[in-house]
Parts: sequence; structure tokens; C-alpha cells
Amino acid sequence: MFGKSKRKAATTHTAARTDQYRLKATGQRVTVLEHLSGGDVRIAMDSGRITRDDIVSARDITPA
Repeated sequence: MFGKSKRKAATTHTAARTDQYRLKATGQRVTVLEHLSGGDVRIAMDSGRITRDDIVSARDITPA
């Protein structure tokens, strides 16, 4: 009744954390599957119709 606002609270859109990256050396798009110890990450990549995964250093990828 009184004192209740029908307006929705303003929401702020924060940057969504994404798992899409590119390899710095080749520019190939990869997906980060898991962050490992020692600064390494496990990634998945598509090459043709084959999906494969690999472990690379986190310094070797950049956000897409």
C-alpha cells in the first residue's frame, strides 16, 4: 500500500566473465575449461570437426 514503490530497482550491468579466449601465437579461438595450479589453463579448441583439449600457460592466451 503506502510507501511501496512499483518501480524496479536500477540494475548495473557488469562485464560478464567469459571463457572465450584466443591463442596469442595463432589467433585461434579457444575455450578455457579449467584453471590449473602454476599459472596453467586447460583449454578446448575446434579444428575442423574434431574438438581437442590441451594445457597451456595462461600467458599464452588473450581474451577474445
